[in-house]
Amino acid sequence: MEHPISVYITADALISSLGLNTQENIEAIRKYRSGITMHEAGVISDNPILAATINTDIWNTAKSLDAYTRLEQLFILAIQDTLSHSGISLADKNCGLILSTTKGNIDLLSKHPDKPDIKAYLWETGRRVGEYFQASDRVEIISNACISGVSALIVAKRWIETGRYQKVIVAGGDILSHFITSGFLSFRSISSQICRPYDTRRDGLNLGEACGAILLSSEGKDTDIILSGGAISNDANHISGPSRTGDGLYFAIHQAMEEASITTSDVSFINTHGTATVYNDEMEAKAIHLAGLEMVPINSMKSYFGHTLGASGIIESIICIHELKEKVLFGTLGYEEAGVSMPVIVQAEHQEIPMKHCIKTASGFGGCNAAIVLTIPEYQQQSQKKQASVTAHTTTTVSIENANLCMNGETFFSSSAPDFAQFIREAYKNIGGSNMKFYKMDDLCKLGYTAAEYLLKGKSFQPEEIGILLANSASSLDTDIHHQTIINQEGDHAASPTVFVYTLPNVVAGEICIRHKIQGENTFFIAKEFDADKLEEYARIVMKKGKLKACIIGWCNLLMGKYKADFKLIEVQY
Repeated sequence: MEHPISVYITADALISSLGLNTQENIEAIRKYRSGITMHEAGVISDNPILAATINTDIWNTAKSLDAYTRLEQLFILAIQDTLSHSGISLADKNCGLILSTTKGNIDLLSKHPDKPDIKAYLWETGRRVGEYFQASDRVEIISNACISGVSALIVAKRWIETGRYQKVIVAGGDILSHFITSGFLSFRSISSQICRPYDTRRDGLNLGEACGAILLSSEGKDTDIILSGGAISNDANHISGPSRTGDGLYFAIHQAMEEASITTSDVSFINTHGTATVYNDEMEAKAIHLAGLEMVPINSMKSYFGHTLGASGIIESIICIHELKEKVLFGTLGYEEAGVSMPVIVQAEHQEIPMKHCIKTASGFGGCNAAIVLTIPEYQQQSQKKQASVTAHTTTTVSIENANLCMNGETFFSSSAPDFAQFIREAYKNIGGSNMKFYKMDDLCKLGYTAAEYLLKGKSFQPEEIGILLANSASSLDTDIHHQTIINQEGDHAASPTVFVYTLPNVVAGEICIRHKIQGENTFFIAKEFDADKLEEYARIVMKKGKLKACIIGWCNLLMGKYKADFKLIEVQY
């Protein structure tokens, strides 16, 4: 019997407010030190703000990288550190590279929002970092809100399992700027104290910046932790607020455990997203109960690092790896008294515990959730579940461009409308669209939402049986420009939550998921050009795992009046 490929974690690197390498970060956590400090008004916010920023000493290390942006330097340094522990080169064609980030070089937008610097495009960040390592043809960008890092690890795992690469480096990073802090402040989600995950006195999160890198490999030693399971889901509930039931995150946890072939009694601890906002922590507690894991200890790293956005899934997974190896569960800094309605086991102190497997979770805007299982090799379970033998075929296609909408290659609707705004309203009304919330969406979401209306007309699937995989080149830059212009002209206080929530590309998938009750896999990729074959190949990999019976794949791009949607519905036959 042929055994599935195990995916080992063989090296890592971590740069954060706590230290410039993994060991410095671990030592700081051991000493219960938080990297969150008060920052004076001006640099990252118009007002004083508690946040976790990277020590300026790092830039002495990066002097030879002056041609690169601050974030690109962090990516390069973290990847270099990881490579130095592994003896491999990214020039090796058998090694891939995935970057996860929510906003990339968004700080560059402040100078000329009307004429974005090319380096503000996420695909350009990937190209520049990849080119540095002679791997520009093997770079993937994932921008999936705050689950970006965990999503990237899951994608890398699947690439290795299917033989696309033997090794993949996954690096996640984000830095702070007025763009980001003003947006979160507009949601009133920033705490005036160091955050307290799950505590009764929690009142919000702290933001942070960081960069981490992890090397995954098809070969490893018996001391290397294994990435044994992973899954992504959607709440299909709200684009900025977590589910009130926890069912979306539960689906991801359940599927990740199923892939790892473990039961609740096998789980040693759960490292949660744990942002310390009232609703996030409450939702996670409910999801943990739904999964039958309420007796498993949990912890959150947010009071050490702050919420580091696209880096969080990577750097917190690195901490999990070392907790498993050292058989120590780090305490949740600031926790004193339970503050969620469904009891969970949280402790402020570090403690030694027996280790087998841990679960790492993440959740984000757009209703997205992700979970992975990390395993000590001696406790790895061989999967008893055979991969489904499936035949997938395209049932419907929809394309929208230049005031024309085509279905299955033929013009279905066209308009003489002079601009996108009028055309998309007409196209939406043409199919009987009546959701008034449509008119409050940003243009990127209107484009994708309308394409999905036509694509799924007359179709019906169970929520967990359909997924959505999208890509574009401009990310959410069209709305990013709008948000940046507001704060440039009126100051951070003028930032609007109804604008800021759309400064993430995956929110278009979130709107589609809410409308069509899609709770399956959802991931957003960034690329300079649409590679439909590659996206379809990945969709088939997901389907082969037996998780989906249908999947929307597509390109959804809009910037400064130019737009294109190219959607396809793939369905499987067993």
